Amino acid sequence: MPKQSISICWFRRDLRLHDHAALYHALKDEYPVLPIFIFDRSILDLVDDKTDRRVEFIHNAVNNMQQQ
Repeated sequence: MPKQSISICWFRRDLRLHDHAALYHALKDEYPVLPIFIFDRSILDLVDDKTDRRVEFIHNAVNNMQQQ
């Protein structure tokens, strides 16, 4: 099976799909784009309130990315 090149867009803190420079440049290429976000469990373990709005926001933003 031949290997296929891809562009990777690593989402770190900026989870926007609109007006995102790295995503824009990845989409300009001829290759498929693989968006990546790493949910760092070691950071989550430091959050006392597991219903923290920041965690909820990140979770919702990643789910929205998957749907689009």
